[in-house]
Amino acid sequence: MKKILCLTTLFLLIACKESKGNKEDYICSPPPPTFSMWINKNSEVHKEFINERGNIDSTHIALYKQVGNTKKEYPIGFLYETDPRGNTYLHIGTQLWFENDVYTGKTETLYLQNATKTYKLEVNGYMKDTKCGRVSITNEIRVDGVKVENHYLAK
Repeated sequence: MKKILCLTTLFLLIACKESKGNKEDYICSPPPPTFSMWINKNSEVHKEFINERGNIDSTHIALYKQVGNTKKEYPIGFLYETDPRGNTYLHIGTQLWFENDVYTGKTETLYLQNATKTYKLEVNGYMKDTKCGRVSITNEIRVDGVKVENHYLAK
């Protein structure tokens, strides 16, 4: 895992190095698209994602897409981050390294499941071409039919 992280970091440093020519002429590479949801640590929703010891219940949390009769699970990572106002959020996210089937230009349905509940996430987004490459743009996210602000499951 450390080797992959080191190689990725090295690649990004090399790819984002500015050329010595025109300032408008540079080489860069945007990161792969990601999909994330944020849950306020002080919310009732947060309690659904932790176990009885108060730790993230990673064994019962899944992010998936229903493809026919099968669940296509995404590898997910968890971490806590604090914003400048002092609010702490649980970040649940995945990187769409090889197959971006979330930002397709139409509404895609994903499911975020924990031990007690499954949330239906409707994601409308697309990939935008920039001078550095393609980046993901989110138009709208709905959780169980309700539009949410940015990527917050519970703000």
